[in-house]
Amino acid sequence: MADPVTSLDSWPAIAIAVTAAIAAALVPLNGFVKTLLDYRLEAKKAEALKPDGEVIKHFAQSSGPALLEAVLITDLTTAVKELTAQIKALQASEEAAHNSRLDALTAQLAEALRRWESGPPQQIPKGWGR
Repeated sequence: MADPVTSLDSWPAIAIAVTAAIAAALVPLNGFVKTLLDYRLEAKKAEALKPDGEVIKHFAQSSGPALLEAVLITDLTTAVKELTAQIKALQASEEAAHNSRLDALTAQLAEALRRWESGPPQQIPKGWGR
């Protein structure tokens, strides 16, 4: 068998070897560029589906009902968390208002008891009694 280096001594052999080397380098690069362009095309298709509901329906139809259920459960969980936070805030507000009214009533009662201990009441405060 001939030595590979000595077989590349003519210009056609050198041209074929260089072409083969360039082709071997371009095949993976070509695959990468094609994949990149495919991803861009899919991204543009996804952007064309503007409404979120349509995108979810598309994925749900292609992926099956499991994806739609997962999305709905996530949305439901988020809604329940928001509702719970609102209920807690409302309860805290109502409790603060109740405590404020209770403190005001306690202060009025303490004042009335102090006046009662100091002597008979001269005049019944407005809103008290009959």
